[in-house]
Amino acid sequence: MNRKIGLVSFIVLFAFSISTVQADGYGTDEETEKLRGQIEEVQRQLIRMQEQLAELEAERDEVRREREEARERLALVEEAAVEDEDGIDFGGAVRLNYAWRDYDDQNKDRFGDFELELFRINVSGSVGDVLLDAEWRRYNDFQAIHHAWVGYNFSDELQMQLGITQVPFGILPYPSHSFWFTGNYYLGYEDDYDTGIKFIHNPNDDWTFHYAFFKNPEYANDARADRYSFDLVTGGDQFNTETNQLNFRAERHLTFSEDSNMNLGLSLQAGQIYNRATEKNGDRWAVMGHMDSYFGPWNLRLQAMRYNYNPENPEGVSDDFVQKGAFAFPFLMASEANVYTYSLSRSFNVDWGPITWANCYNEGTFIDPRVSNSDESIQSVTGCSVAAGGVFAYFDWIAGKNMWFAGGDGIGRDAGTAGKWRSRLNINIGYYF
Repeated sequence: MNRKIGLVSFIVLFAFSISTVQADGYGTDEETEKLRGQIEEVQRQLIRMQEQLAELEAERDEVRREREEARERLALVEEAAVEDEDGIDFGGAVRLNYAWRDYDDQNKDRFGDFELELFRINVSGSVGDVLLDAEWRRYNDFQAIHHAWVGYNFSDELQMQLGITQVPFGILPYPSHSFWFTGNYYLGYEDDYDTGIKFIHNPNDDWTFHYAFFKNPEYANDARADRYSFDLVTGGDQFNTETNQLNFRAERHLTFSEDSNMNLGLSLQAGQIYNRATEKNGDRWAVMGHMDSYFGPWNLRLQAMRYNYNPENPEGVSDDFVQKGAFAFPFLMASEANVYTYSLSRSFNVDWGPITWANCYNEGTFIDPRVSNSDESIQSVTGCSVAAGGVFAYFDWIAGKNMWFAGGDGIGRDAGTAGKWRSRLNINIGYYF
């Protein structure tokens, strides 16, 4: 635009110059002076126009800069909106299971059974600042909720979970590597889910604390054995149900090197037992110490626990055993015992066709009941798990003595199978998506 103004000025001045020359040659002095005055006035006007145009150009450049800055701010806002956008992720799994049991003659005659074991749906994510996480499972004979909670992060150090959430007890999330878990799972002290509120506190890299209150198990219907977690269930002459449970868990994190670390923890649990027949509350408690250590590809896990149930049973019902249930089966277990578990495993990065990872383990549980008419229960699991893309498979050999789900008639009972070892081969193949 400045070039255009300069060109116009040049043309006008050139024209007036010619006029001036002509006036010098043919006009009077008075006319010449008048023309010169007009030329000077035109020049002044052109200068003012140039100044005004320069100001307009500066204003236009400022508007352009502001517009570009606004566009950049809008792009940042849109990017932040995308990053903070609410999102719910859906996933799930389909699992097939092969089982061969040496204590089931018909199963042995068929050389085992291979069937659909599980179909599950997972939902997780956030809406605004509220976290969501839930899982529903369908087994062969029943369906059950696994967990379902809403949460909120008060800060980077403190999270709250409300709903059906995992009970903070022992090594988390699992103290075992096998599909079968340790014996603590069947006692109700491993991967247990109840309904209540939980706080997870990480004040620094050295400590993790859990505080929780659970009103009742995941189902308030205590007659329902169709559930994933093992809880007190009613039936027969057993009328006890779990209520008003408090949990505290503390874990210290130790790091020795880049691939060597150890977690040491203490878990406390206490609650009431409501008896529907006597309408009285008994009490229960459990305490556990644990160690979870990694040395390169090796992992050693140790746990020691003492638990005790003091129900208010009707007269004639023994206090030495309480009834728990899950997977549609209720059973009796010793109301007081010491429990010891270990898990030793080694992981491998491999390149076997589609298989990229494997983990082999041996895990054991020893349950020492402290009541009358009882006997020890033992469980041992040896196996390997492998990963291939979305497929994860377990190959386990389970041996048990007086152990529920391994040929026993409960846990800690002095029953007909107490002194006999039973075993089963279990292969579980799951596709996780």
